[in-house]
Amino acid sequence: MPTNPPSSRTRSAILLLALLLVVPARLGAETFVWVDEQGVTHLSDDATAAPEGARRSDGDDVDRLRALWGTDLTGPVPRTPPGSSSSREGRVLRLLAGAVHDLKRGERARATAALNSALRLAPRRPEPHWYLALLARERGRYQSAAEHLRDFLATAGPELASWRVSAEQRLEFLRDERRLADESLARAPLRLLRTESPHFRIQLDSELSQASAGYASRALNYLEGARESVSAQIGVEPLEPLGVVFYGKAAYARAHRHRFSFQTVGFFDGRIHVSSPAHPSGTLRPLLFHEYTHAVFRDHTGGDRPYWLNEGLAEQIERGARKHPASTRSERASLRAAITAGEWIPLRRLAPSFSGLSDARARSAYLEAVVVVEWISARTERAERARLLESIGEGLSADQALYGILGLDTDGIDQAVRESILAEFPAVEPAAQGTR
Repeated sequence: MPTNPPSSRTRSAILLLALLLVVPARLGAETFVWVDEQGVTHLSDDATAAPEGARRSDGDDVDRLRALWGTDLTGPVPRTPPGSSSSREGRVLRLLAGAVHDLKRGERARATAALNSALRLAPRRPEPHWYLALLARERGRYQSAAEHLRDFLATAGPELASWRVSAEQRLEFLRDERRLADESLARAPLRLLRTESPHFRIQLDSELSQASAGYASRALNYLEGARESVSAQIGVEPLEPLGVVFYGKAAYARAHRHRFSFQTVGFFDGRIHVSSPAHPSGTLRPLLFHEYTHAVFRDHTGGDRPYWLNEGLAEQIERGARKHPASTRSERASLRAAITAGEWIPLRRLAPSFSGLSDARARSAYLEAVVVVEWISARTERAERARLLESIGEGLSADQALYGILGLDTDGIDQAVRESILAEFPAVEPAAQGTR
């Protein structure tokens, strides 16, 4: 497919990205990085291939390079000084370390609160801006992401030189994101480019191909990862090659807004349809894992029910793609509070769909689905999970299929999961009153 020749910066990013996709998470102690005369960045652990003057990099530096175009919420973290410090700087460092720890566990709300607190205490620290930019972009808040990146560049010193390079690259990518998401711009009719592999038939918005060289091959790599993950965890695959359509955000909205009463980023109707960022990234990969799981669920069960099982499996696969735990302690604690308040939604209510729920109740429904599927996964083998879906597809009711695998129907699983949550967070007895 014809595209404009990439700039030297773009070629550098593309080559480095391709290298990082095949380089292990930790290379040997001797890793070399250099830029050739055409501006292409090279990364190698072969000393004989590195020219004179190539920079030696340790494992931590490789992780930083990976983060420039990688998918993780990785960033600079200053070391917390030894000992306990009550100074403002010590408090800021502890907040930053805590935020990074929360991000690794998937506790985004807690991390965001900690990062904002660090900024209030130290407005000139660059690190909070870096992480807040990544979080904002992940949520599609491009203007906020750009503002945080510019603030990072304004405050980051030479010790953060590699992160400054990444921030500039991300700002360039954000301009593409905003352009493809802007519905007010005049656009030519949607043109879809086709490409195939043994497992997928892709149709790609031509605007995405123009914004990001190699988009189709990167997207196929993500989809193959989704196929491997679902096969490994659930034991099923599509019965024939799966169709996937990628749209720029504005093109997706124009094509499918009429289908839904609420905002969506993807759906499955025999093909996966995805509202994609301009550049394949950490926001696209988990979305594809999620939607692929829905596609496989429908392929093998013949429908979307029980919806809590369908959505819980998709959320579990998505969280695995993000390298997050199946559920977080704070999420389970919020469900504990819902049980105490009598606001736990019975699984039988969630079997047909999540429709008709308020936003707050819908969030609870998704959390319930996640925790219930986590509970089921801990008690079943891969082959049993595959048989569960196949049994539903063969005409058994959800209750019959669940009982055949777990010895419990929907109501029994509902009760068992609630008891498990209550056991994890036992009620605190009030302190005994003193006597005179």
